[in-house]
Amino acid sequence: MSSLYGLRPLPSHGRFGYSAITRRPGYAWPNGARLAVYLGFNLEHFAFGEGLGARIGPASPEPDVLNYSWREYGNRVGAWRCLELFDQLALPTGCLLNTALYDHCPELVSAFAARGDELIGHGHTNAERQGDMPEAQELALLAGCHARIAQESGTAPRGWLSPWISESRTTPDLLAETGYDYTLNWAHDDQPLP
Repeated sequence: MSSLYGLRPLPSHGRFGYSAITRRPGYAWPNGARLAVYLGFNLEHFAFGEGLGARIGPASPEPDVLNYSWREYGNRVGAWRCLELFDQLALPTGCLLNTALYDHCPELVSAFAARGDELIGHGHTNAERQGDMPEAQELALLAGCHARIAQESGTAPRGWLSPWISESRTTPDLLAETGYDYTLNWAHDDQPLP
């Protein structure tokens, strides 16, 4: 019908096809569980006075002390309070980690690792978007983050969430090339995809 009007199919990413959940066989979670809950906890660090940064207040000229300091509060106070709560409730987390935190506040990263939480790559800093990078620079970022987490924790990360969920057309291929098993960038289903 679309060719009748000169329309053509839209471009696709080509990574997976459409699949209605109502037409799939039931999914079996490990140990017969009927529900899986994932708690992802972002630990992020931003450059002071440059690069991208989330804002809860109006943007100020750089250095934007207001917005930098509320983010820093999270690493100095908020994350520690959340850790206490996670411990009280016996909740495991997926710790989404900017590797710059190994230099900025290594004891915070160590606290998540000591709990046995999975450390998931989340870029070096949230002050940059990897989707804007040339392929060689993105490859170096992914490999560098993978190596740093493995070196610091003794376990190579399996997962990745891009800062700002920014992705190039080759990010999934580069993730596989650099040793990651999965990405959290694609929030398109209730069931894991290969």
